[in-house]
Amino acid sequence: MNKPANDIAFRQYISAINDLWQSQSAKDTDTAHRVSELMSEWLRSTTPDTAWVRNLKAEKSSGFPLYTHPDHGFIQMNHYHAGYRTNTPHDHGPYWVVYGVYEGEVEIPVYAYDATSNTLRVDRIDRLKGGDAVAYLPGDIHSTRVPTPEPALVLRFLSTDLSQVPRRRFKPEQISEDPVSSPERT
Repeated sequence: MNKPANDIAFRQYISAINDLWQSQSAKDTDTAHRVSELMSEWLRSTTPDTAWVRNLKAEKSSGFPLYTHPDHGFIQMNHYHAGYRTNTPHDHGPYWVVYGVYEGEVEIPVYAYDATSNTLRVDRIDRLKGGDAVAYLPGDIHSTRVPTPEPALVLRFLSTDLSQVPRRRFKPEQISEDPVSSPERT
């Protein structure tokens, strides 16, 4: 997969993240929110003829890193989500992640966990469309789904390499049909 080395908007996005990154940024919620703002700016400034967009649409890859910082360890991932794709609820342990959408639509349910009954209830649903980005903080249990037949181009910024982190994953049968009464966030 071609890296976005010649993409000026991407280079500016990564440079801005490098400028704000500190030793504890991988667990810092303020950094997470700032990265989500930067991602949204980047997505809105990226044109459809940008190489990574063209390649992602052509290859329909389930995910590949666009960039991994050699010292800080954060990773910018790129994903093609087919229509009606869904994944199971999970968290990112003590780290945060930012989900953004370049094209299409993604719903991200965020769950409240009841340890007594070992069940999840939907607390809110974030609906992301092109240019939207939202931070999910340490311990946030969430899943993603594409609610339409059209695919979505999804970006995921990982504050650390999650393959090395213990995380919780939940089964669909653990989701209670009794949602928490809270407004949906868009």
